[in-house]
Amino acid sequence: MPEFLVTTRLRSVAGLAPDELARLFAEERQRGFELVRSGAIKHIWRIPGAPYRTVSIRVAPDAATLQADLESLPLFHWLDIEVVPLADHPLMNPPPA
Repeated sequence: MPEFLVTTRLRSVAGLAPDELARLFAEERQRGFELVRSGAIKHIWRIPGAPYRTVSIRVAPDAATLQADLESLPLFHWLDIEVVPLADHPLMNPPPA
């Protein structure tokens, strides 16, 4: 199944009430757990010193499914997202010795 390198950065959420922001963060965390359990997120890292930035390897049958997964995130409208499709490198299939 195709893999994608996805980086996200949360932009300013100025104007949201603190309780609304807390609710969105809780929902984002829950949705993230669902995507991990489903296998859509293969691995995810946070970037130390860069609050609210992540790098992840995501799996999806196609770009449309990946887009739907990203749009399902409660904080989607406040995220800067970069997606890079990944392909196997020839070194991963070395010739026989």
